[in-house]
Amino acid sequence: MSAYILTLLTASLAAAVVELLSPSGEGGRVAAHVRMIAGLFLLVTLLQPLGEGIRVLKSALSGDVAGRVEAWLPQPPEGDYRAVLLDSLAALSGEQVEAWVKETLNEVFSIPPEGCVAEVRCLSEGTDIRLQELRIGLREGYSTRDPHPIEDYFSEQLGCPCYVTVLF
Repeated sequence: MSAYILTLLTASLAAAVVELLSPSGEGGRVAAHVRMIAGLFLLVTLLQPLGEGIRVLKSALSGDVAGRVEAWLPQPPEGDYRAVLLDSLAALSGEQVEAWVKETLNEVFSIPPEGCVAEVRCLSEGTDIRLQELRIGLREGYSTRDPHPIEDYFSEQLGCPCYVTVLF
């Protein structure tokens, strides 16, 4: 719609400039002809979308609706957005799991959220999203903890490999 309005404004401006630059001629006849031509130019510009609508209507009445649907329905952007949506859902699921991991580390292992970093990698296969791995980084004050019970606990709970590392 904005392209149509821009075209209409440009046509109006062009018609006004042509009318201003045209000579007045004998008795104003040339100016009247220029105004008439500029008016016809604007009328054609105004009616241009109507011509496309009439073509679509004719093809619809002749039974060729399927071939002309793209002329009157908005088309989705190109690309497969299923993968984008699944990646977004995987990221959101990963963030929720990371929050749960930090909460569980605090409750079960007495490691506060500021003492660790959790990173979950999710994998989307078809329409399924599953956890691929969990990485937990322990900050300096908690780096002396035995990582094996933490790895075993989360691997059992989440069904994916868990790796505990020390952050410096």
